[in-house]
Amino acid sequence: MEQSKKYIYYFLFLSLLMAACGQDNRVRSKIPPSPFQVESVMNTAAIDALSDAIRSNPSVPENYFKRALIFLKMDNTERALEDINRADQLKQNTGKYLFVKALVLRKMKKYNEAFSFAQSAEILNVDTPELYTLLGDLSQKRNDLASAEKYLAKSLQIAPFDGETFFYRGTLAARKGDTLSAISLMNKAIEIKPSFKDGYSTLTDVLKNYRMYDSALVVNRSAIAQFPSDAEFWVERGLVFYKFGRLDSALVNYEKAAQVDANRTDVLLYSAAIYFRWKSYEKAIENYEKVLEIKPETPKINYFMGLTYEQLNQMEKAEEALKEAVEKNPNDTQAILALNRVSGRINSGMGNYTPPATPARKTPATTKPAVAPEEPRKLLDTSRVRVNTIKPKEKVNIKTDSIRKIRF
Repeated sequence: MEQSKKYIYYFLFLSLLMAACGQDNRVRSKIPPSPFQVESVMNTAAIDALSDAIRSNPSVPENYFKRALIFLKMDNTERALEDINRADQLKQNTGKYLFVKALVLRKMKKYNEAFSFAQSAEILNVDTPELYTLLGDLSQKRNDLASAEKYLAKSLQIAPFDGETFFYRGTLAARKGDTLSAISLMNKAIEIKPSFKDGYSTLTDVLKNYRMYDSALVVNRSAIAQFPSDAEFWVERGLVFYKFGRLDSALVNYEKAAQVDANRTDVLLYSAAIYFRWKSYEKAIENYEKVLEIKPETPKINYFMGLTYEQLNQMEKAEEALKEAVEKNPNDTQAILALNRVSGRINSGMGNYTPPATPARKTPATTKPAVAPEEPRKLLDTSRVRVNTIKPKEKVNIKTDSIRKIRF
């Protein structure tokens, strides 16, 4: 009985999946998305049913293909790639398999490989708006805007109401500097396909960057209503509030994001930065300790902790944290200077102060630093600084150049 229920879930899911992948996008756009919990149950049931079928007969490529689609839908790109590669091995030169492989690789941000497989799918006569929309997006990522425009136009010829195509036309307009068209097209994309996550995030960023904060919050609220269990949208809401100085509201939304996903270290860092600005250093330390527990390799985390302990006047802990920061990255000039400063203060308190050594210049790291609290400004300690007064010359000699003439 339980086995039959599993297969019922499986066939129900496949029916909805095929309907969603169909070419009649006008019909698809009017189907409301399934609630998250129901969709999760259906995905799990479909995975179980397909796994049973694969165990019974591992030489059927179509089962791997269908399971890859579900793994992709669940954002499990590693498993999706394994399955679609297996399907491709069992039945080579199948256009729809190469198309799905391109989708997976794009999700993994391997854009050049994705473009190659998408082109191969086109050569093998895959003629769907989804493929041309994918090629349009990947062409933009390759800075080939002319090809992107051509592919997106071809997609709309087949399916004039494809939400994703409108979205990528919006990103193309933004690349060309046409902000009003970009916003209009992205709004249209969300209207046609409210289940398209990327549309909300990108439009929110565009509006935020142009300081249209109220509009950004409206779009974000729609995203949260559509995906209440996605922490990313709570984070984005917090970033919008942070952008125009509403730190209290930003912190509330960061904390909601942490409730949805307790392993989001970026949320903890954002919150710690606000606590640091508010001089709530104990709360900042709590967040940094959670980051260390979840992801100890987070860049600059020990440096941030060292600065915070310094503000708490806990110099031994500050020195310990900064030493760890320097051990992790010997080229971190900020950490070296902070360590020398803290060590100098400790030695000064013990009565044997030695001036800190200036670190040798290192090649700056090319990696993007993590979100950091602003380093507090230090007051000048005049007891350790010698000020030399520059006296003006008693007489200034100015020589006249008689050769030069004034020209008008």
